[in-house]
Amino acid sequence: MKIKTTYISSINYINNLEFDYLETYSLQRGGKYDGRIIQDPEYNEFQILKKKKQLSELEILRFKQLNKLYGYTQYLIDSDGIFHPSAEKTGTYKIDNVIIEKLKSILNTPIKEVPSWMCAPVYRDAIVFYNSDNKIVSTLNVCLSCEYMETKMSNHINADAETYNLMREFFIELGHKVEEK
Repeated sequence: MKIKTTYISSINYINNLEFDYLETYSLQRGGKYDGRIIQDPEYNEFQILKKKKQLSELEILRFKQLNKLYGYTQYLIDSDGIFHPSAEKTGTYKIDNVIIEKLKSILNTPIKEVPSWMCAPVYRDAIVFYNSDNKIVSTLNVCLSCEYMETKMSNHINADAETYNLMREFFIELGHKVEEK
């Protein structure tokens, strides 16, 4: 099955999104998630054993669990609807909060230059939008390092380079431990 890839501007995304409140999250920071090298000895050992084809059936199952956590681009919410185990909620904001107005302003930054770094995104900041029934309407995963956003796998959000500078300031203001560029 081929995955359909979509692209939408940050302007169209935020202006067509109907929600009643949002939550902000910080994830994949510290400990096992420092840098781009996985700091989990168990996972690293399983990678070596897999190359040597020396994993037992039980180890294969555990490796699959760990690989789901480390082996590819991680999103705040996985395909099963489960929040990433490293996710920390940093705030909840209702529709009439000044924080939401600030976010809307940031995502409405005119698009003049879309960044195009050649690295894989590591989503360390995210926003979850909810309706009045407390159902998730959308999730915005943000990588400030490579300046990239997705709602979920293959659903890309194009934004101006300045949007990411403003998003960096936004997340810092909300208490995220954003790394230096």
